[in-house]
Amino acid sequence: MNLLPPDRFPGLSGDALFRAGASLALAFLLWAWVTTQRDPPETRVFADLTLQEPELPAPQLEIAGELPQVTVEVLGPRSVVDNVSRAGLRPTLDVSDVTGPGNYQAVVEVDLPAAARVESITPSRVALVVDETTSRTVHLDVPPPQIDDPTRRVGEIVPAVSEVTVGGPKRLVDNVDTVILPVDIGERTDDFTADFVPLALDKAGQPIPEVSILPARVTTAVEVDQRGRSVPVLVQTVGNPAQGFETVGSVANPATVLLDGPDEVVADILSVVTAPIDISGATETVSMRAAIVGLPPDVRVVNPVDGTVVAVVQIRPRGVTQLLSDIPVRVRDVPDGYTASIEPDTIGVVVFAAEETTANISGDEISVSVSAEGLGAGRHQLRPRVTVPPEVQWLRTEPETVVVALDPEFPPATPGRAQRIAPAATPATNAE
Repeated sequence: MNLLPPDRFPGLSGDALFRAGASLALAFLLWAWVTTQRDPPETRVFADLTLQEPELPAPQLEIAGELPQVTVEVLGPRSVVDNVSRAGLRPTLDVSDVTGPGNYQAVVEVDLPAAARVESITPSRVALVVDETTSRTVHLDVPPPQIDDPTRRVGEIVPAVSEVTVGGPKRLVDNVDTVILPVDIGERTDDFTADFVPLALDKAGQPIPEVSILPARVTTAVEVDQRGRSVPVLVQTVGNPAQGFETVGSVANPATVLLDGPDEVVADILSVVTAPIDISGATETVSMRAAIVGLPPDVRVVNPVDGTVVAVVQIRPRGVTQLLSDIPVRVRDVPDGYTASIEPDTIGVVVFAAEETTANISGDEISVSVSAEGLGAGRHQLRPRVTVPPEVQWLRTEPETVVVALDPEFPPATPGRAQRIAPAATPATNAE
């Protein structure tokens, strides 16, 4: 090929012209090589890009369903590709073939800078279902809320509207059988007003989220009542404990139950009773589950839901309460370098035991002490620790506290003033 025809350059031979053309081609190749080395080609992949909703040729047409996300692979010089961002990539669909309702295959397109090009698009085509847009009015149904709490009752539910407008592709709108308003009362115990989102369902009860519903949120007034009336539970017993034992008391757990029934009947019920608990011959506390009995015909227990409570009847040996007076109080654990004095130095101890035990118990079997461990100089109010025999129960001391005074020990100690009391070994104690 003659790049430079000889007749246009008189005086130049064919060889000279060929060499000039070759030089230009070589210079271009060299420029291209240098450019490639400085700005090499690069590939970048942009995944999960959102397809833009295309504008269809007729306003009454609409795409049914959701558009998929696409992945675009871009090739170009590094300087150009580095400036391509996800926000700048807006893949679209070529819908020029769409003329009316039907099924179409639309090509995915992406605009890029001039120096870059699309290496691949996945998927490169998208199946479209184009339908005519329509809408219709549907009655709004309000199903009763399902709550497991027997202490509450949902009354009247009044939405602000009784009908809603369902819009979208005709085939989906025609498939809507009902529109419901799910109402959630949460933990509410009183009447309230809130907004709830209506939901379109087909004949099988499956949601159709692709259709639009207006209004999108419905203001609704909901009545919530606290059911029934709470009353205390009394434990019934039959029989008597074993000889030498007595009933101390009885309790129910829970201590109250919730009743439901006609208001005028429930209002007259002050308490309920358990089925009789047999304590015949019992020598220890009796605990068992018992039903609530004796309710009027139209009244029932709603909480606990099974209508039962745990009845506890306390049994203990029959005994007497006795005051043992003038029991001496010891001071233990006196810190080194201190002397201790106590006021009063004797107290009364009230105990409970079987009659034969209290008849023979003496003050020598009772040990009362206080600990001065960790205390400093001064007066300290302390609660005595009482040790009693195993068959005896210590109830209280009179007085409940004593005052211990700690003074630094100055040799020689003043006779008769305050004596240092060595720690004494004491038997196991019942209480502090």
